[in-house]
Amino acid sequence: MATVERYGPGEQAKDFTPGDFILAHRNRPIGALIMLAQRRRFRGPDSAFAHWTHAAVVVGADGELVEAESVGVKRSPVTKYRDREYHLVRLGPSFGQADRARSVDYADGQVGQAFGYLDLAGAGLYLLFGLPLRWMRRNHQICSGLVVRALQHGGQAENLDPELTLPGDLAKLYGARA
Repeated sequence: MATVERYGPGEQAKDFTPGDFILAHRNRPIGALIMLAQRRRFRGPDSAFAHWTHAAVVVGADGELVEAESVGVKRSPVTKYRDREYHLVRLGPSFGQADRARSVDYADGQVGQAFGYLDLAGAGLYLLFGLPLRWMRRNHQICSGLVVRALQHGGQAENLDPELTLPGDLAKLYGARA
């Protein structure tokens, strides 16, 4: 069973398990667009899920992450989030070591790939208008699609479509309320 831990500005998670992931709120132009689009979808009691604008896979016991940024997929330390709020989604013992290894191997294998601007546009149109457009280029990733694909390589989140999933969808699936 997954658990969600909140870390506010100045707080830092410890004891990371590779294969888990984080959800963050970022005040950047792309993040603002993601939040606006998600607010159309997540209303009422689900509105808290629209808060999340970024996701990243934990790949190291020290909190090293693999994340899709506007410059592409890269490795980053979790300490870069110490000045903002993030939630750590711990997937627990039901996500076994072999499954976690497949998840981390997938994420590591994406480092160096380009950011999926077309994927993001297609997911945005889906959220805004309900049109499930799957615009994508091979080997291009958005943050939430990267996390979903990594989880799926480990046998998790099988009901999510990586091309149409945004951070709010991950938050809702795992109960990460802002």
